[in-house]
Amino acid sequence: CLAIRWEAVMELLIFSDSHGRVENMHAALERQVKAPDAVLFLGDGARDLDRLFLCDTPLWAVRGNCDWSLSDYADKTERFLYFEGHTILLCHGHEWGVKGGLGALIAHAADIGADIVLFGHTHKPTLMTVPAGEAVGKTTLSRPMYLFNPGSIGYNEDGAGPCFGTLTLKGETVLFGHGRL
Repeated sequence: CLAIRWEAVMELLIFSDSHGRVENMHAALERQVKAPDAVLFLGDGARDLDRLFLCDTPLWAVRGNCDWSLSDYADKTERFLYFEGHTILLCHGHEWGVKGGLGALIAHAADIGADIVLFGHTHKPTLMTVPAGEAVGKTTLSRPMYLFNPGSIGYNEDGAGPCFGTLTLKGETVLFGHGRL
C-alpha cells in the first residue's frame, strides 16, 4: 500500500499493452507539457519497462496475460494506490473478463472499496462512471466509481494509432484524458 498526500494537482500518465513498443511510451512522455508525477503501467509489455527511462518519476505496474516472466516492476496482477483520498485499483483486466464486459471488474472493485479502476487488455480506450448510490452486489457506492482504460500504447486493432491516458487528481476532482500518437 502506498499513501501519498499531495498539496498540489497530481498528474499521472497511464500506459497499457505496449507489446514491445517502448518507443511509443517515450513519444507519449515527450508530449507531456510537464513531467508526470507518476507513470502507471497496466500490463502486457512489462519487460519494456526496463527500457523506459523515467529518471526520478515513480513507476507502478501490474502484469498482464502476456507477461510470462516476472518483472521487477510488474510482480503482481493487481495493485492498490491511495492518492488524494481515492483508492485506485490497477489491473490488466484479463482476470475479470473485461473483453466480455465490465460487470465482474465493477463488482470486484466495489468489494474492495476502489473508486478509480484502471485496466487494459481490450486495447480500446474506455471511460465509464458508475454513479454514487448505485447498488453493486452487496455494496452501495458512497461515491462515483470511475473505470478507465487508456487503450494500447503498442497498437490498436482499430488502426487509429497508439493510445495513452492521463489522470489528474486534486481532492475530489478527478479528470481523465485519452491521447493518441
